[in-house]
Amino acid sequence: MKLFWEEPFRIFFPLGLLLGAIGVALWPLYFWHFLAAYPSNPHMRLMIEGLMGSFVLGFLGTAGPRLLDAPPLGMVEVATLILLQLAIAGLHLARQQLLGDLLFLALLLLFLAILVRRIRRLQDLPPPSFLLVLGGFINAIAGIALLQSQRFWLYQLGSILLNEGFILFPILGVGAFFFPKLLVAQPAEPADLRIAAAMWKKGARLAALCLLALWISFLLEALAWTRSAALLRGLTSAWYLGIEGGLFTEARGRTFLAQCFQLGGVLLVAGLFMPLLFPDRRVANLHVVFLGGFSIILFTVSTRVILGHAGASHLFRQRLRFLVTALAFLLLAMLARVSADFFPVERNSHLIYAALLWLLASAAWAWTLGPRLSQSED
Repeated sequence: MKLFWEEPFRIFFPLGLLLGAIGVALWPLYFWHFLAAYPSNPHMRLMIEGLMGSFVLGFLGTAGPRLLDAPPLGMVEVATLILLQLAIAGLHLARQQLLGDLLFLALLLLFLAILVRRIRRLQDLPPPSFLLVLGGFINAIAGIALLQSQRFWLYQLGSILLNEGFILFPILGVGAFFFPKLLVAQPAEPADLRIAAAMWKKGARLAALCLLALWISFLLEALAWTRSAALLRGLTSAWYLGIEGGLFTEARGRTFLAQCFQLGGVLLVAGLFMPLLFPDRRVANLHVVFLGGFSIILFTVSTRVILGHAGASHLFRQRLRFLVTALAFLLLAMLARVSADFFPVERNSHLIYAALLWLLASAAWAWTLGPRLSQSED
């Protein structure tokens, strides 16, 4: 049991998948008349704070202490985080969005406090790209605060920060650090943090520039400069993943997991650029980012984490059929969900198809990797 506390991804990954499945299932349940109220807001919060939030906590709660060569999380800390996450999901399902958001704010602050306690004991700094991970937490905290504003543009800015920035920033920060290791199937070790001071400062400057440009793009979008915001956000994300992560460079012997990550990265950037062509299709554009970008990257990185911690690193270079199946269903779900906004007559059917395909993707992924959550590296 100690393994689950010290490596909390073993709890948070399945918890996040469960909350995501509930959030997705709300759509067919509504259209099949099992639910009376339109499920848009609970769906959105369960996917962002439930699914994505759980995977962020599970990944950082495991990788953070290991990379920093710090003590792992304790049982009380992990149990508290889990109980808060369950309470947050319950509040959103009960349509208590404000209370759910405020409790999510408390969860993020608690998690940051847990990590800061460990960082203060160290001399080595985290990777400079992890400044973007911190920026993601800042986005969520500021977003929840701004959602209480009576001014429309501030409310819009809060929505963008929470629903997009909270995940986009960690994806960029973690991706820039881990993608080069996926290329060669190399695990991340504490020694990876021992970066020369000059190199660290250069990386930090690039991360800070990325932070600033993305925050400006959020402000532009909140002020209804949709195309300008999309251009700046897409170029910044492509530039950072390309420069720091080498996402778009040719590499011989690219591993299967690296190919999957690259697919997610390309779809992420493509989705960020889509408002240039369809500025009035915001929800459709976002689902290219979420289903094509975030979800594929999330499934790929989580596969890498689970296999690595289960002592199955020999599979890093192999073509994993279960992941091919899961990603294929995700791509079909993305196409179904995006097309729903372009074919209003068939919209409800497309939403149901998208939800069922996402559930199939999750089931295919969980069926294979679920048993490995109890396996250790030894």
